[in-house]
Amino acid sequence: MSMKDALKKAGYNSTKAQNERTVKATKQKKQSESHQEDRNFCEICNCYQRDVERFVHKNALISAEWICSNCADKSEIHDDFRTTQQSEFSKSKTYRRQYGPTKNFNAKNTQSKKHSPSPSPSKKPQKSGKKFNYDDDGEKNFNR
Repeated sequence: MSMKDALKKAGYNSTKAQNERTVKATKQKKQSESHQEDRNFCEICNCYQRDVERFVHKNALISAEWICSNCADKSEIHDDFRTTQQSEFSKSKTYRRQYGPTKNFNAKNTQSKKHSPSPSPSKKPQKSGKKFNYDDDGEKNFNR
């Protein structure tokens, strides 16, 4: 029997056990931090902006892809080259451009949700039935 076991048996307790504090339960940390999800650094002006989006553009003078809307306007990069909708302004639907029209991502998403194939523009649906309407006077009206 060791000295430690003998003292415990006699009723002496170590002071280390009395000084230990209970561990408080804390929130579990997320795997990914929320501030790392959105990019907010403009590669042209080297500033942190709230309206940074990714542009896959064809402008050979600019090699940057993550560009704020102000630099994109100054560089005359059309909004059709924008591939993301991740900035604060885009999420709140207040993203506006000065150079050209602003790309509408909602129209693109509604078309992709429909799984039916769209009819080809050359084929028009045939209308069956009468090719005239009746006027208030009861006469046939061939104007549509």
